[in-house]
Amino acid sequence: MTPLRRAFTLLEVLLVIALLGFLASFLWPVFGDVANSRQLDESVERMKSLVAMCRAQAMNESCCYRVTFRLDGSVKLTRQLDPFDAPHIYVRVRDDWAATPCLLEEVWVEAVLPLAEGPPPLLVEDDYIDFFDEEDLGLELIRVDELEEPFTLDFLPDGSSASMRWVLRHEHGYGVQVTLDGRLGRMDFEPAERIPEEEVERPPPLPEEELEEEEMLEDEEQYDLEDFR
Repeated sequence: MTPLRRAFTLLEVLLVIALLGFLASFLWPVFGDVANSRQLDESVERMKSLVAMCRAQAMNESCCYRVTFRLDGSVKLTRQLDPFDAPHIYVRVRDDWAATPCLLEEVWVEAVLPLAEGPPPLLVEDDYIDFFDEEDLGLELIRVDELEEPFTLDFLPDGSSASMRWVLRHEHGYGVQVTLDGRLGRMDFEPAERIPEEEVERPPPLPEEELEEEEMLEDEEQYDLEDFR
């Protein structure tokens, strides 16, 4: 004869549910932090790929590629229309690799800092990069919404660029400081000081008319190189 199995009582089920809810209240912030960190990490990887591709394409095409850090914290990619006949005109990059947004929606460029050329801001010895702190150089990062105009980083036909430092910020306060040695294309990443979520201030969006004007100026089809020759 099969022995009878004792079923769970309603009280026992409720106790288990309450225990699971109690544990979830502690674990949920941890899972949230992991998700936010991954979004920031993904944006860092995209930024790293963008710099690498700009260097490579600038050398392959013998023209300048430009990364613009806009006042709303977004990043825009353009290239020279023609390095000889129209070197002052930059147009959108239509290659497939440029179609993916550089930053995820929750991440933006918070501040930028151009760095001096020459031996500073870094020393390279045996593949180790030692970046100097901006405080040691008497410099301070500038919030992008405090800039008078967008900051541009040009990659020349030899693959080099200016050296600079910028901070990527996540809407939940996480940050990463990026430093680029423009001479060698090397990049360094380190955590930036975390800001309490309630104190995070994202730069305001750009006016629609300004975005429309950018779109028009960066439309390659409107230019006829014969007009510049």
